[in-house]
Amino acid sequence: MKSRASYWLLLPYLRPHWRTILQAFICTLVFTLCWPLLAWIAGLLLGYLVQGNVLELAQTAAIVAGIFLVQKLAQYGQDAWMAKAALSIALDLRNRVYAHLQTLSLSYFEKAPTGDLSYRLTEDIDRIGEVVNKVFHDFTPCVLQLIAVFAYMIYLNWQLTLASLIVVPLMGLLISWFGDRMLVYSRRSQNLISDLSSILTEVFSGIRLVRAFAAEDYEVDRFSQEAERNRQAKYAAAHLKAVQFPVVGFMYALSVLLLLLLGGWQISQGNLTGEQFGSYVVAVAMLIDPVGHITENYNEFKQGQASVDRIFELFQIQPAVVEQSGAIELPTVTGKVEYREVSFGYEGMGSRESGAGSREPGVGSQESGIKHRQNIPSSIQELRPLSTSHSPLPTPYSPSAPWILHHLNLLAMPGEKIALVGASGAGKTT
Repeated sequence: MKSRASYWLLLPYLRPHWRTILQAFICTLVFTLCWPLLAWIAGLLLGYLVQGNVLELAQTAAIVAGIFLVQKLAQYGQDAWMAKAALSIALDLRNRVYAHLQTLSLSYFEKAPTGDLSYRLTEDIDRIGEVVNKVFHDFTPCVLQLIAVFAYMIYLNWQLTLASLIVVPLMGLLISWFGDRMLVYSRRSQNLISDLSSILTEVFSGIRLVRAFAAEDYEVDRFSQEAERNRQAKYAAAHLKAVQFPVVGFMYALSVLLLLLLGGWQISQGNLTGEQFGSYVVAVAMLIDPVGHITENYNEFKQGQASVDRIFELFQIQPAVVEQSGAIELPTVTGKVEYREVSFGYEGMGSRESGAGSREPGVGSQESGIKHRQNIPSSIQELRPLSTSHSPLPTPYSPSAPWILHHLNLLAMPGEKIALVGASGAGKTT
């Protein structure tokens, strides 16, 4: 599956929730537009502070507090609406995957590891929901914040802004390279976790066989080896992150230092005032957080892409047996069960026992069911006890021999409970 096409497969699941996503996006726009406004006001505050204008400083600070209040309310709306949409999308996807699995042939389930299917239906789909949430809750606001603040920086001084972008292409290449490596490690880690889950399901469901063959030590060794491979895969991903953030952070620090040098030169040339440069520095500071978040989100998106691939691999599996068009449709079953004049007996029985097992000594026919009748709820019908006499049963069986079930008539209606009550050997199992 092509990596670029993976997330596009989720579009049909986003469309039913477009209203919720739109509401979240509107809140995101309000949240984002507050940043350049705050950067501009920061320059004003710096000028009032240098001038010692306390009145203007207080009034501007009150305006800043109001802007922060609006921004945080928009952030709440953005987070709440996107959490609702992401959880609904994950629910729809999980239900559709489960419904698709119900259409597959038995031959598929004989080969597919149960633990792997469970992991895909739980962890992989949860990760997809988290990625969808992050796209609108974190990644999109950060990208919009970068665009808005960057536009404001160009408005203040386009020469300084363009010069500070020298290291941006290199940072982009580094982030892309680290993201591709992260995708490889994530796919390997998730496959190993699925294998580990399959081992657990296999061992716990067959624990009697493990004990019967004294295979406890073997299973412990097998589990330990698989867990170690999983640890190595996760450590490889964690080590890659440990390398990525310092490298990208160092490149960003270089760009800030270059910015300060160029800013000082612009001020000396009279192209930029100190107040404007203060506002410019605040705008640059507003880029630090979104750059870090975008870098982190890119890694998580690569991990989520592995989950998307694993989920939509299931949709590509088609049933081995396909229903023909025009097949006869079975009517709805009412569930009624009826026995009419049913008789049954065993061949080769040495004694006339009603049931496959032997009777308990000292138990007579008068004990069968009658003495327990008072313990049966009135809503439950009682099937009267079967014959428990002990005359010999001929071999081979002949119609003249005693029956274990003889002319049994029983009607069980849908939802009705019927208790078969009797002593051991009275014929309940038969």
